[in-house]
Amino acid sequence: MAKKKEITPIINENIEHESLDSIMGERFGIYAKYVIQDRAIPDARDGLKPVQRRIIYSMYLNGNTSEKPTRKCAKIVGDVMGKLHPHGDSSIYGALVRMSQDWVMNMPLIDFQGNNGSIDNDGPAAYRYTEARLSKFANNLISDLNKDTVEMTLNYDDSEEEPVVLPSRYPNLYVNGSEGIAVAIATEIPPHNLKEIIEATIYRIKNPHCSCDDLLNIVKGPDFPTGGYIYESEGLKDIYRTGRGKIEIASKVEIIEGKDTNTLLITEIPYKVVKKDLVYSIAKLSKSKDIDGIIDVNDNTAGDGINITVELKKEVNPEIVLTYLYNKTQLKVNYSANVVAISHDRPKTLTLTSYLDTYIEHQVDVITRRSKFLLNNAKNRLHIVEGLIKAIDIIDEVVHTIRHSKDKKDAKENLKTKYGFSEEQSEAIVMMPLYRLTNTDINTYINERDSLKKQIIDLEEILQNDKKLKSIIIKDLKEISDTYGIPRRTIIKEKEEEITLDKRDLVAKEDVYVALTKEGYIKRSSFKSYKSSNGSLPGIKEGDTLIMEDIANTIDYILAFTNKGNYLLIPVHEIQEGKRKDEGKHINYLVTLPIDEYIIKAIVIKDFDKDVSIVMISKNNYVKKTKLKDFFTTRCTKPITCMKISKDDEMVDVSVSNGNSNLFITTSIGISTLFNENEIDNIGLRSLGVKAVSTTKNSKLISLITFRNDEKNKFLFITDKGAVRIIDPSKYEITKRLGKTQRAFESFKSDQHYLVYSTKILNSKDPLKLQLLMSDNSIIEAEINDFKLTPEKNCKNNLEIPTNLKISNVYIHEVQKIDKDTIVEEAKTSIDNSNDSGNVNNINSSQDTKEEDFKDYEQISIFDEMGD
Repeated sequence: MAKKKEITPIINENIEHESLDSIMGERFGIYAKYVIQDRAIPDARDGLKPVQRRIIYSMYLNGNTSEKPTRKCAKIVGDVMGKLHPHGDSSIYGALVRMSQDWVMNMPLIDFQGNNGSIDNDGPAAYRYTEARLSKFANNLISDLNKDTVEMTLNYDDSEEEPVVLPSRYPNLYVNGSEGIAVAIATEIPPHNLKEIIEATIYRIKNPHCSCDDLLNIVKGPDFPTGGYIYESEGLKDIYRTGRGKIEIASKVEIIEGKDTNTLLITEIPYKVVKKDLVYSIAKLSKSKDIDGIIDVNDNTAGDGINITVELKKEVNPEIVLTYLYNKTQLKVNYSANVVAISHDRPKTLTLTSYLDTYIEHQVDVITRRSKFLLNNAKNRLHIVEGLIKAIDIIDEVVHTIRHSKDKKDAKENLKTKYGFSEEQSEAIVMMPLYRLTNTDINTYINERDSLKKQIIDLEEILQNDKKLKSIIIKDLKEISDTYGIPRRTIIKEKEEEITLDKRDLVAKEDVYVALTKEGYIKRSSFKSYKSSNGSLPGIKEGDTLIMEDIANTIDYILAFTNKGNYLLIPVHEIQEGKRKDEGKHINYLVTLPIDEYIIKAIVIKDFDKDVSIVMISKNNYVKKTKLKDFFTTRCTKPITCMKISKDDEMVDVSVSNGNSNLFITTSIGISTLFNENEIDNIGLRSLGVKAVSTTKNSKLISLITFRNDEKNKFLFITDKGAVRIIDPSKYEITKRLGKTQRAFESFKSDQHYLVYSTKILNSKDPLKLQLLMSDNSIIEAEINDFKLTPEKNCKNNLEIPTNLKISNVYIHEVQKIDKDTIVEEAKTSIDNSNDSGNVNNINSSQDTKEEDFKDYEQISIFDEMGD
């Protein structure tokens, strides 16, 4: 017969329905409370997180103290993890190592043997290699721990007891500081000077109603183990007044002046700054285009403190470089303090006064518990001693009674019955060896009895007299301060006046050659490279032409203008150095230049404070003037508008005016106008300007020359077919803007010439070298030897060029500069309305004409100078 299947009875399940959000909220709250109270936030009373407290207690229990040899960290970690801290070994070992690091802790609590990491953020050696023990200073945390000074609680598996808090005979929370991130809460407590904090604690004990400001006369501020400087600020005071505050920590740097170089010697760095990262950031800056004065950065740090050297060029101001490094690296950092600790079983933001009150309250409790413990022991011992004295008085009877008793229990009962001894006294008598009982001098016990009575009186007084109790705390604190106190490492000083940084101050001043081409290729080369080239023109790309090539200083700027009505501002020190014969590098690595945009002019600027203006013209007959200072910008990464022009227009020329300059504007077919710059107002960068020439006969503006009334320059004009004309501008009439036009040159329609270049030239014995870019992109070098005036207006082909080619561009080694020698004049009108002609003045009419002024001039016909 088949066996019947067993039927499993149905169990009625009790299922409770609950929403996920309520479960998550409740469970996360439990988790958050655990992390805050049992992991990340220190207790205000002893300044320790649970893992730190458990490490110290475990080492204390195992006798791994300062007077004993060190033990393997693997054993220490294992003991802590197995008995007290049910978490990963890495967190335990990390906490153990941190308590030994003298660049983290003001007063290290662990003596470490082996590699415990470094200020370079190197990790420690594995715990199987290292050893540790409690430091001598850590004894002050565990002092009297065996005298019931603190509450004990069961460990995670109820197999061991551990202290809820350590006695901590000094204010460890402030002395060593702490940091931690919990759930929705974090703490960042800076370390302080032991002497100052103890002195403030004593002051608070004596003056319980003192203000925070009173305590700030003692506690100057945080005292970091890495030293450095802290600047006085409201943020510094807020740390103690509110528990939260922000301060600046600066490195200690000494400037050492040498014969050929200067050196910044860094001997202290801000707290928690990784040294190797700091060195790397300075070295990286030295290679950037922002600073040109750092020669080398070296980390010479050994075992005797920080030693970082930054070698500077002699030409660079070390104070400026230091200020720059303070601003750009972790040589100076902001530190935000957030004094959060567990106080009365909950996290609180503590002010200085509330923290000291919490700590003093803890010490009162420790001394009270210790006194009660000692009092109880003293009373118990006194009772025993009094019994021993009584026993010695009747020693023969006592010995006889013990000998004739059956066993220990019978002996105790007989002593109690016959002589009136108590249970404790009887126990002490029977447990004492007979030879001691019979040979001990009664005076020894009498002295001990008297001593115990005095001790009991003292302990009772401590418990009954609050003043006496606090005097014990003060005495212990002073002892610790005298034994372990050290001078302040971090100096508090007034905030220094901010130095306004000009990037050029960070650059070694050096004259260099700068070359810039029409297509935007730029380079700088040294004098050595220039000399080796024997004065030949710098290398350029085929089809390109030079716009400028001249000496500039590394602290100068190149103000370059483009055909699209934009400008570029380029610091010379940011231009990459190259060989003179090289083509250079496209300007896009400094400023993004669109493909259809090219350079038309460049000016070397040394001083933007000069009260001069930039005059610009466009081919469609517009002129505008803008103050030089408007062109300054701290950073130029793309072209910036300086003349708002239409799509079919282009900016064609730019020049500098000094406040009372004359403007000589010429079109492509030689039509010219001459008027004073004050005919037009200075306007903003994004404006278009005003009409320049009254009639252009459908030609386009090509050139602009600015000059002063007292200049004796000649003007040079070059056409596309190689015609050269030299004129004297003083023979031209100054009119109003849009006034009568004049001719710079003329040509027949059958042989039309178009202007490609014009400039001012000086009388010189040296030939004027030209670089002609031809229509086939070839370059022809030419020169002008004769600088006499050209009476003929009609163009003649003076330059030898192939008949099938035309000149498309000309380069002459001449660059406008704005520097200390730039002449600035007051704005004056040069139009004399009282003149009979109504609108004409001669430039030199107010000056005496001297014969030598015309010694290089040829006689010309008056008709050559007449307008159309």
